[in-house]
Amino acid sequence: MKKTLILLAALLFSTMYTSARRVVFVTVDGYRWQELFSGADSLQIGNNEQLKANYWKTTAEERRSLLMPFTWSEIARNGLMIGNRWKGCRMQVKNKMQFSYPRYNELLCGHPDDEQINTNNPVWNPNVSILEIANNTDRYKGKVLIFASWDRFIHILNEQRSHLEINTGYRHSLSPNPTERERLVEKMQDAAPRFWEHERADVFTHEYAIEAMKSRKPELIYIGYGDIDELAHMGDYRLYLEGARTFDNFLKEIWEYIQSDPFYKDQTTLIITCDHGRGCGKVKADDWRDHGTNTTGSGETWFMAIGKDIPALGEISGDRQYYNNQVAATIADFLQIPFAPKHPQAGKKMEF
Repeated sequence: MKKTLILLAALLFSTMYTSARRVVFVTVDGYRWQELFSGADSLQIGNNEQLKANYWKTTAEERRSLLMPFTWSEIARNGLMIGNRWKGCRMQVKNKMQFSYPRYNELLCGHPDDEQINTNNPVWNPNVSILEIANNTDRYKGKVLIFASWDRFIHILNEQRSHLEINTGYRHSLSPNPTERERLVEKMQDAAPRFWEHERADVFTHEYAIEAMKSRKPELIYIGYGDIDELAHMGDYRLYLEGARTFDNFLKEIWEYIQSDPFYKDQTTLIITCDHGRGCGKVKADDWRDHGTNTTGSGETWFMAIGKDIPALGEISGDRQYYNNQVAATIADFLQIPFAPKHPQAGKKMEF
């Protein structure tokens, strides 16, 4: 009898994990598809010997693997990648604004809203995100956590209405029982220089998020990185490339932790994308620094995914068109929760 009960308990435990659906949703602000799919840009490297030594190879395939080794050794082989326009696969924003708040609204709420969301100022978002919707379901209530570098996510996700737990900007851990590691991250964050008034360095966002996955086991976690956009605006291409490599290392650590923890392993979809593109160098060689209505390429984005329910398609090519307003519906589909924004430009889930 005891053996039977143990066997039934084991089967129940196994079934519980098998039926679980968890999502880690990662965004990186303003990272160009050009570097993702081709590595360092020859126009920006020029004759800089240090940059050539660290990032330059003859072919695009070699350069991109040198810049982002995890992405091209793991995601490209076992997941899928969308947005290489040189191979006919395009991803684009729907909104007409060329900056971050409207773009994050589109990504997270599933539709553009140029009438109401047309500024980066701290205004409360009237639209409801997939994160808020998930947190309002019985299945995911209290199991949704947000970590982001830019403090504007407090407004993008409308904290006062959604009651989501949003660790962003220079906030400390919001855990009811912070771990020793979180206390250390708080101390380091407080001691580090604040290069940007409204945005902390990504390393702190990353450490808070990883520690929360270990100690609190969220089933839907959003991680929003911002360094790359800030470094690009500074106009230092070396720092921009270093930011890309660091981002790749962050993805590696996230994925390796997912694979090491039975709570997440084989139950989790890792989704990665960006909010907007940057200048493409066709008009001015240095317009990679910027994005805006007068900067060609600002609406060009990309998407990657690996894990549960993701076919190993690798780099998708051919005449394919995707949009940022499809991402929220795609996440809802993975989580198997209803998501139907009442907006004429609401996107449908992505078909791979």
